[in-house]
Amino acid sequence: MANAIDPTEFREGQRKQWDAAATGWDKWSEMMEGATEGVSQRLSELAEVKPGSRVLDVAAGYGAASLTAAGIAGPEGRVVATDISTEMLAFGRKHAADAGLDNMEFVESAAAALDFPDDSFDAAISRWGIIFDPDGEGAAARVRGFLVDGGRMAISSWGEPEQVPFLSIPMKTVMGVLGVEPPPPGTPGPLSRPTPEAIGGLLEGGGFADVETEQLEVEMEWESPEQFTTFVREIAPPIRAMMAGQPQERQDEAWNAITEAVREHAGGDGQVRMPGLVLLAAGRA
Repeated sequence: MANAIDPTEFREGQRKQWDAAATGWDKWSEMMEGATEGVSQRLSELAEVKPGSRVLDVAAGYGAASLTAAGIAGPEGRVVATDISTEMLAFGRKHAADAGLDNMEFVESAAAALDFPDDSFDAAISRWGIIFDPDGEGAAARVRGFLVDGGRMAISSWGEPEQVPFLSIPMKTVMGVLGVEPPPPGTPGPLSRPTPEAIGGLLEGGGFADVETEQLEVEMEWESPEQFTTFVREIAPPIRAMMAGQPQERQDEAWNAITEAVREHAGGDGQVRMPGLVLLAAGRA
């Protein structure tokens, strides 16, 4: 946990940022899920979701991993998708309706404020979600209390910055152009749990037993460097937050710099392809 931040203030900032980015996430959802559906599938496997399972998705965003779990749990099962963002959950409800899934519930709550009776769930998942909480270990401990004895939780994070260039290149570029210092070590975010020890330690710190970690790689693809920048502009709250308060010409300079920074990743067809290392951890309550 980062000691340099106020948890309440940080979570409120997160709520506002994700509300603002929700439309972008919905717009780009088909492309993102095409690249990352394997992560959602693996999380459900690691959490041992099966027909009839009751599943909790923590910091679910627009519910992509929730939909995967709901499909596996089936009509006899139930998935509760929780998130701090009202707008992200609204798109989650829309996606569930579009998929014809009626075994889902969407609950607005920060991970650290979740409140369910003991033994409410058989499994829990969190796809790039709980890592954003300023007390991830505390949130994991809270979730553990909602699981049946032996229930499993599976979570994911991204790897080291150089292993996730589609995240690190825009961040590094904008910080360089704007002269912004990196966030203090331990500040929650997409790259804050970048090693097996860090992501596994989150579950261990929450009291989970038999924690194991693994990794897989995804590849993202954009039609051009310009489309990549549009994508980042519309879905990346941390970068939008760094831009806030900057003069428009400085913002334009930073966005243009991102486009040029990723141009070297473009192939002969002009498309931009970048890999991303995903870390997964799972443990038993």
